[in-house]
Amino acid sequence: MTRDTIPLLSKSRFGAGLQCPKRLYLQCYSPELAEPPDVSQRAIMDMGIAVGRLARQRFPGGRLIKEAYYEHDAAMTSTLQAIADRSVPAIFEGAFTFDDVRVRVDVLSPNADGTFDLVEVKSSTSVKEEHIPDVAIQLYVLEGSGIAVRRACLLHIDNTYVYEGGSYDLRQLFQLEDVTDQARAFVRSEVSESLAGMREALGREEPPELEIGRQCTNPYQCDFYRHCREEAPEHHIEQLPRVKGELIRGLVDSGIRDIRDIPEVFPGLSATQRRVRECVVSGQPYVGPGLASALAAIEQPVHFLDFETFNPALPVYPGTRPYQVIPFQWSLHVRDSGGNLRHRSFLHDGDGDPREAFSVSLLEAIGPIGTIVIYSSYEQTILRQLADTFPRYSDRLLVLGDRMLDLLAVVRAHYYHPGFHGSYSIKAVLPALVPELGYDDLEIQEGGHASVAFAHMIALETEGAERERLRHALLEYCRRDTEAMVRIFDALGEASKRWPI
Repeated sequence: MTRDTIPLLSKSRFGAGLQCPKRLYLQCYSPELAEPPDVSQRAIMDMGIAVGRLARQRFPGGRLIKEAYYEHDAAMTSTLQAIADRSVPAIFEGAFTFDDVRVRVDVLSPNADGTFDLVEVKSSTSVKEEHIPDVAIQLYVLEGSGIAVRRACLLHIDNTYVYEGGSYDLRQLFQLEDVTDQARAFVRSEVSESLAGMREALGREEPPELEIGRQCTNPYQCDFYRHCREEAPEHHIEQLPRVKGELIRGLVDSGIRDIRDIPEVFPGLSATQRRVRECVVSGQPYVGPGLASALAAIEQPVHFLDFETFNPALPVYPGTRPYQVIPFQWSLHVRDSGGNLRHRSFLHDGDGDPREAFSVSLLEAIGPIGTIVIYSSYEQTILRQLADTFPRYSDRLLVLGDRMLDLLAVVRAHYYHPGFHGSYSIKAVLPALVPELGYDDLEIQEGGHASVAFAHMIALETEGAERERLRHALLEYCRRDTEAMVRIFDALGEASKRWPI
């Protein structure tokens, strides 16, 4: 059976349909199944809105079409009035409909010859492949509505711009790129066929049946990601680490959805993937013979170190660039040869650039000897960046990097637990190895949220009580990260006794 009527499409729905017709279907008919955006995702959306508003200042005197998205017909009327007014140098959020597709155009800039330039604003630092369909569907609707488009452009952030303080230099902050040829090519080759396929899917009584695959996270993680996985087997093949699309297709073509159904000999499986399969089948962890040696290669006292950073799209500190990573917090647990554990931490809460205070306090806290345990190589990368920024501390910072042991690399090479579910992140490893310790009791539970909280904490409009609340939450979260590393290290030590050195 088919539906008599289907919803109108939009730019966002068109993008969803290109990624996955099931996503489009659920977005239109079952939006309640979507996972609400988390703190980090909301922050990204808010930043996109802020960048879009700032970008309008590149077109002084422009007129904003103020009607909301659900007032599309009224917005179209306002847009036509703005187009007819020759004194309007630019139109923001212009509304158009053609072929049952509705769009709102970020910037429509008139030219002297009666044509217009279409400008799509993105908070990214370059033109990406997934941006072209966004521009193309707007071009399709505009020209179908009788608007002559001379150029289709993408306005994005230029991450080579160095902020000097005060107001942003918008000519330097933003870069305008002409994507007319790519957008027109997409219109010619893809739009009509894609729209037909989307409408066919939306005309069904049931959502399309699609296997979990690369489209679930590419180019964006689908907001129905969790819903689709709840319908999948507990041990779905996508839990295999670093599974490539070709391997998934090979497994699916063989009728295999569950890791436990993979034969012992299957073409394309890596040694790690075979190990994961064996663990899932047996229900027992894998402990490699090299685990004990890897853990024994430490020197006392043992330091467990974690950094928190943020990378604002719009620079906050003079001398920094868009999206430049700025470390603002560290947590350090130190265990001496007697097993005694102490904790120190740093969290910047002043008005200026935190990086020098971060560096100095870290150098003061870490003694001259002992292994520094981290989880991933991120801390080493940050130390190298700090060494480049502050030459007077360079040698001492780089020496810290030389003393580091990456616990993530140790786990990847020598240990796997079925409870990891294909992930080696600390948030997956901790509950499997130390089930009594987690993050659920904390206000901040992951690094992206910490970045958002810090940006909020230092914002001028944030009042004292709120600042103090955020400060406490940040300190508790970063402390938990290094505590988790201590506990994981100890749990691995116990597991390594299966293969003594």
